[in-house]
Amino acid sequence: MDAQRVLSKADEIEAARQAARKEAIGPLAAVLAERKRLEAALAETEAPYRKAYAKAEAADWSGAELGQLGAEAPEPPRRARGKQTGARRPAARAEVPSQAPVNA
Repeated sequence: MDAQRVLSKADEIEAARQAARKEAIGPLAAVLAERKRLEAALAETEAPYRKAYAKAEAADWSGAELGQLGAEAPEPPRRARGKQTGARRPAARAEVPSQAPVNA
């Protein structure tokens, strides 16, 4: 087999491998997109759920009673990460030993 045939055969093998990989990733990509869509939809319910849960608690429903109904206590709202406030401390300077001659 000459070099050109070897390279051609290698290209065929690689093309078949790549086609199989691409075919195998299709279902995962579809499920991943659906998961992302559902996660976004769930995230949109967080604030209204927190408000409704708080309203139920204000109406004298206990956390245990709400739990018996299948309502889990909502997680506290996440704080947005903004710019840090306050002055940052400057980095400590390294001390440099004096350059005194050793053999004086």
